[in-house]
Order: sequence, then C-alpha cells, then structure tokens
Amino acid sequence: MIQQLMKKILFVISTLLFISCQKEVVEYKLIVNSNPELGGLTSPSEGYYTEGTVVKITANPSSEYEFLDWEGSYLEYSESNHISPLSLSVIMNSDVTITANFIKKKYLLNLEVEGNGTVYKEVIKQGIIENYNSGTILRLNAIAESAWVFSEWVGDINGNENPVDLTMDGPKNIKAIFKHYPDSGLPIIKLRTNQVVGPTMDKDSYVEGTVEIIGEGNFESLAETSMKIKGRGNSTWWLCVDSNAGAVVGKCPYQIKFGNKTEILDMPEDKKWVLLAEKSDKSMIRNKIARYMGKNSRLEYTPSAEYAELFINDDYQGTYLIGQKVEESKNRVNIGDDGYLIEIDTDANGRIDPDDVIFKPIIWSSVHVDGVFNIKEPSLDFDSDEYNYIVNYINQFESILFSQSFRDPVSGYESFIDVDSLIDWFIINEIAKTVDARWYSSIYFTLIPGEKIKFGPIWDFDLSYGNLNYSDAQFENGFYVKQNNWISRMYDDPSFVEKVKSRYSFYFDKLNEFKKEIDDISNYINKSQKANYQRWATLGVYVWPNPVWNLTYSEEVDRLKGWIDNRMNWLNANF
Repeated sequence: MIQQLMKKILFVISTLLFISCQKEVVEYKLIVNSNPELGGLTSPSEGYYTEGTVVKITANPSSEYEFLDWEGSYLEYSESNHISPLSLSVIMNSDVTITANFIKKKYLLNLEVEGNGTVYKEVIKQGIIENYNSGTILRLNAIAESAWVFSEWVGDINGNENPVDLTMDGPKNIKAIFKHYPDSGLPIIKLRTNQVVGPTMDKDSYVEGTVEIIGEGNFESLAETSMKIKGRGNSTWWLCVDSNAGAVVGKCPYQIKFGNKTEILDMPEDKKWVLLAEKSDKSMIRNKIARYMGKNSRLEYTPSAEYAELFINDDYQGTYLIGQKVEESKNRVNIGDDGYLIEIDTDANGRIDPDDVIFKPIIWSSVHVDGVFNIKEPSLDFDSDEYNYIVNYINQFESILFSQSFRDPVSGYESFIDVDSLIDWFIINEIAKTVDARWYSSIYFTLIPGEKIKFGPIWDFDLSYGNLNYSDAQFENGFYVKQNNWISRMYDDPSFVEKVKSRYSFYFDKLNEFKKEIDDISNYINKSQKANYQRWATLGVYVWPNPVWNLTYSEEVDRLKGWIDNRMNWLNANF
C-alpha cells in the first residue's frame, strides 16, 4: 500500500515539475499597410506569428506606381540594413507595423516643334511640371504663327486633332508640325519688299526686293535672294486693277528678275520668271494642261511652269503658276545669238511699246491692217541688215505661199517653213480654240538664218477651252485657228491636209490621258484652290470674260473636261 502511494506521489510531483519547466508560447501581430492604398499590395498584409519567427514581406506596386520605401520600426528586427528592398525579412520579437510607401511613376514628355508655332500644355489631371506622374492627362494645343498653320502630330500621337489630350502612361516623344498656310503641299514663294507691289504699283517699273522659295519636300528650296518685281500682262493686269472686270481688286500677274540666272522649282536656271495669276480661269488648269500637250508635241520648246502659294510681305496672295518666260535662252527658246524670235501681234490698243522693233509684212498687213510682227529677239535697229533679213524672208515666204506654185516640193512654201512644228502648234491651239492664236498675240515663231521658220512656243491659254464670251471660240464646234491666213492657204494643199489628219490622230488617242491629267492636277491643287478662293471671292461670280460662272470648283473642272471631250470628238469627225 505504502509503496503504491509513494508511486502516485512521485508521479504527481514529476508531472508538476514537468509542467513548471515548460515555457509559455508567445505570438506577435504583424500589420503591413500600403501608402497610398492604390499604390500596390503587400504579401502578407497581416498575421500572427510566434516569437522569433522570420517573416518575408514583399511589396507589389500597381501598374501606375513604383515602390519607394518601407516605413516603421522594422529595422530594429530586420535581418538586413538595406534600405527600400522590394522584399524585406522581419524577425517577430514584438508586434510590428510596417508601411510600404509607393509613388506614382514619372514620365518624361519630349515635345518638339517643326515650323513656326507653339504648343501649350494644360494639365487636365494633376501632375507635376517637367516629368509627369503616371496617369497625368495633358491637353496639348498647337498654335501657329502668322502665315503658318498646324498640320499634324507625329510620334506617340498621330493625326491632326487639335487640341488633343495625352495620357502619360509612359515616356512620350511627340512632334508638332506646322506648315506654311494653307498647308496645300505646294511650294511657297515669299516675296519681300519695302515698296508697293500690287494693283497700285506702276506695272512697268521694277521694284527691288527679295524672294525665298520653300520647296515643301517636293522641290529644291531657294534661300532668300535679291530680285526685282514688276507687273505684267494686258487683260490680266486689267483684271487685277478693275473690280468691274475682275470681281475684286487684286491677284495681279507679275514678272520677277534675278541678277544672276537662278533655278526655280527644278526648272533650268534663268533670270526672268513670270507669275501667272489665273484669275479668269476658275479651274486654274488651262495653262497647265496646254503645256502638258505641248510637252507631248514635236515643238522644240514648251515653257515649263509649276503651281505655288504666293506671299507678298507675308500677305497670302493665292495660287499662282510660276514659269518660264518666252525669251531667247539656251534653256528656253534656243536660237543662238543670230536667231529670230517673232511674235505676231497688233499695234492697236496700246499693245506695242515705243522701243519695240516691228514690221508689217505686205500680204499679212493687207488683210490685218493693225497686224505687226514684233521682233522679240535679237536686239536690233530698224533698217539694219538683221532687220532687213527677217522682213525680206517673211515677204518672200508669203509671196511663195500665195502663188500658183506654192505646192512645189522644192521651191514651194515648205522650203520656208518647218511644217511639222506648224501642224503641232496649229492642232494644240485648235483643240483649245485659243482666241489669241488666230490673228495675233499668242503666235510665236523662230527663224535661224539658213534654216526654216519653226512655230512655237505655245503661250497664253487662260481664255482658251471655251473660257470667253465675246467670240465663237467659246463653242466646242467649228474651226477657229484654221482661219489664220497662212494655215488657211496651206489647206489648199492636199498633202498638208493629210499630214494634219494623220497628226491629229496622235492627239485624239491621248484624249483620256488629257482628261486624267486634268483630274490629277485638280487633286494636286485642291487644298490650294480652297485657300485661293477664300482669299479672293471670285468663284461663282463673273470675272471677265467668263461665259459661265455660277459653278463650284469641281463643276469648273468638269466643265473643262467636258468641253475638251466634245471639242476633240468634233475635230476628229471634221479634220
């Protein structure tokens, strides 16, 4: 008994001793906060851990934030003294509260400007000034300087919306592109002068100034260069100074002259260049399509011209054709030092200047009392040997042409004149029914001593293709230039008639090509013509001598194509 009792007592005592030797289990609380709450998550975010437990805490930033640092008393218990790791190990020897601090990502905006203008930035959703917090929304507003226009954004924004909102969700590279008004794609001509240029200037007196040409990526540019400018033209100048004729005063034709030969818009270098205003021709295509036909012809030379936007002292003047002048030059009418360039003209209406050297062929002037042959080149004196040579040559040619033996293959009219050049010149002008190409004004021919008369170049088509109301040249049907004295006489030669018929088929086969070229030109200048007619309110109103004027621009183009189509079909049936 006593022995069993002693065993029980010993068990109780040992149990009590065991229990008294056990250490109490201690747990501590971990709390991990995110600042700001949207900045990211932590793992773990909270929990209870036994004393001495090592807990690894990881910060996970959200997409628009990045981790900044840890905040709290954790360093006392950290296994590392490294500041701001994304992962942190903490020894749980007490309750621990830790904050993971996050900060908005910051992005650089690299903003460039091409051209003349400024981009203003407005913060729509608050950020900071140079580097922007992720999610910041900026409104970019492109403001062009005078005579410039905002064109487009390129880079991390594309398009021409303006102003435009930009969300900063990463580094941004953006360029704002400004172009010269009206951003038509045409080259820009900037004329500058301290003197009067326009309707009130003395048309015949040069004014000193400078010109700068910006090729707009399609042509070679020209740095600012000294030049002189004056007015030009007869009826076209009248249209610019008389609102009764031209609907509004302005948009004048000009001639510019450089001190040295200068290349313009990839056209061969020379000193003198003309600026055609195209005020009567609402399509502004007639001169250009005629030149296109001329380039397809057998004529030795057809003047080149290119469309451009003209500014005078930063004042927008509209759409112009800048081109070559009809004059002797190795790059133009190449007749050398002793060749002749003749214009058949009239001495009526003040068209002949006092210093012009003219003559009146016997037969021609018997039909056209006012008709004169104006010797444009070379420079010579009345009754000089050079003067008498051309006078005698033309009189002898006309004498043979109107003689009984004019068809003689050896001594007839073909011994005096290059018939191929005459036929091409005739057909192009007959297609256009060029009002000035029958008797005078736009009739040019050349003669190099020892050679034959060659017709050309063609010139002045703004009142062609039915764009006049004072002559039957308005209508698609009927011959017109054929009535020219010389051509009419040559029609008495069956051989000449057959040559005309055969050559006309060459042009008729290109009818669709010509109409397509008109479409291509109208598309090319479409932006420009809109700005032109905003500047000059002449579209849809009468400008001398329009037979039809209440049309839109596209209707003007369609009328031109329709007129040419009807005209060339009529000629095909009647040549």
